[in-house]
Amino acid sequence: MRIAVPVAHDEVFAPLGGAEAFHFYEDDHGRIVRQFLVPLEQSGTAAAIALLERYGIDALICGSVSDEERHEAGAAGIMLFPNAAGKADDAALAFLSGTVVFDPSNACNACGHGHACSLDCKSCTLR
Repeated sequence: MRIAVPVAHDEVFAPLGGAEAFHFYEDDHGRIVRQFLVPLEQSGTAAAIALLERYGIDALICGSVSDEERHEAGAAGIMLFPNAAGKADDAALAFLSGTVVFDPSNACNACGHGHACSLDCKSCTLR
């Protein structure tokens, strides 16, 4: 399986099209066997999804995602695992351990606004 995490300063980043790069991981039965970093050459969701498709990414671990990003990832056949935070390596290891949940809708009601978010309600701009 090929996994991608959008990053800025090695931290999980959102939005996808604004990331500095994507950290790519390849696993073999739950163990990372290869990892590398690929800079995002152009900004925007379309450029990010095109990069993920070019590298044959199966799963995308990310922070919050917009409806457009969710739709584009789904159309590309990429499983979406939003609401991650922290170091990219930690997010990839959490995914491989099975503690990250597939959530194609990424809708959150934790702060009562029902929008796509990273579950960091302290920083919710709708509060």
